[in-house]
Amino acid sequence: MSDRSPLQLYVYAVHEDEELAVLRAISDEDLNLDWGNTEEPEPARLVLGACYGIHKTPLGSSDDLATALQEQAPTVVFKLWQDPHWSGADGHLVAHVPGVGTYETGCTAEGVPHAGVAGLAKQLSAVPAGTSVQDWLAGAGDQVLGVTVLAALEPYEKSRR
Repeated sequence: MSDRSPLQLYVYAVHEDEELAVLRAISDEDLNLDWGNTEEPEPARLVLGACYGIHKTPLGSSDDLATALQEQAPTVVFKLWQDPHWSGADGHLVAHVPGVGTYETGCTAEGVPHAGVAGLAKQLSAVPAGTSVQDWLAGAGDQVLGVTVLAALEPYEKSRR
């Protein structure tokens, strides 16, 4: 079993004054465009909407990168995930939209979020009788499912396809 797995990052927006901080965070984690599978030199500017990746990085690197991005570039809009390190395990997803929030959860190797069944069941069993789905999704459900952050991230993702 390895203590390393792939990591990928998509930066969708950042204020131009913070672009160098984002590039520095990317460089510190040894991420490259096209996973380093190209002979092209890395661009001097950030490529918004592009995948920056690394094939093997220590587990927990996703936490470090997400923290660095949020601290050093408060305007950055991003989605990153580190793949599961063995079959059956969860990866780690972090999506962040300033002013909206951060969503962190387990995920697949494709960055598809996993809502933990145990956590979801615990949340649902604690919902007071008569609570509407909308009210639950606006509160405790949003923490489990990331509805607000993922909805705010969607226009950025669609505009880069």
